[in-house]
Amino acid sequence: MSVKLIRFSLAIGFCAVAAGTAAAQQISDFPSRPMRIITGYLPGGVSDTIARTMAAQLGEQMGQRVIIDGRPGAGGTLAMEIAANATPDGYTLFMGQPVITISPNFKRRPSYDPIKAFAPLSVIGLGATMLMINPSLPASNTQELIAYGKTQPRGKLLFGHSGQGSTNHLAGELFSVMSGVQLTAVAYKGAAANILATIQGEVQLSFLPVLAALPQIKVGKLKAIGVTGSKRAKSAPQVPTIAETLPGYEVPVWYGLMAPAATPKPVVNRLNLEIKKALTVPAVVDRLENQGIETEYTTVAQFEKLIRDDAVRWANLVKTSGIVLE
Repeated sequence: MSVKLIRFSLAIGFCAVAAGTAAAQQISDFPSRPMRIITGYLPGGVSDTIARTMAAQLGEQMGQRVIIDGRPGAGGTLAMEIAANATPDGYTLFMGQPVITISPNFKRRPSYDPIKAFAPLSVIGLGATMLMINPSLPASNTQELIAYGKTQPRGKLLFGHSGQGSTNHLAGELFSVMSGVQLTAVAYKGAAANILATIQGEVQLSFLPVLAALPQIKVGKLKAIGVTGSKRAKSAPQVPTIAETLPGYEVPVWYGLMAPAATPKPVVNRLNLEIKKALTVPAVVDRLENQGIETEYTTVAQFEKLIRDDAVRWANLVKTSGIVLE
């Protein structure tokens, strides 16, 4: 081997060692300044509460303040775009929800690919959504609702939701497609307006967070039919899943932390482990469960698979149902 080649090989080796040392130093120093979690929904909501709970715990664990940066608007897509374009250094995180997997199906879809724009860190938990109906409907379970619905003409059965492209909107559309019942969607501004409309009979049924529905169900103003997840909700174990009658029906409402796509892998792995640790803290679990969230840590690979599966689900639904998401 020539002297020049030896020198070149040594130089390459030195550079590799230096790069590895720099990367290790980067991780050992991380975080060295305050971090932020961008959220896309108003303070007081489930997403905001999850973000604040995790911010407080992660800040305590990592020795740096974690700030909530609320950017509500456009159904969560505004915050998503800001987070996607943030510097990929681990100091900006995003409170991710299914808007990431649903938004590519909008007629006015984002100018970038939301799925490729983020590095998933870990799921925080799953939210339970319930199908509830006005008590005037002659049904007490999913089977009876389907049987009744099939006798009704198009436009007779209305379901309320809190925004086009939201999970509770698509839950109704998926139910319509899989059951063969003709449902017409009606949008409301938030869960409270949706619940009131269902109670007053403006719409006959709605898909809403379990905790928002339970108080009205307990006093008989609404009737619980089923939950949209793959398993019964801990907060309402007596209510069956819709899938127990309609196999294959599932609308997962997940919440998870994400980072911009180019965030270094060692930083992603470190954050994943910090989230795992946070989800073992009883006070964190209790606060999230009080919001109807069933905590669920995932590896990065598991979260990536969930997102891929979710994207396929919504793309298939939009294609099958023929709905147009503005």
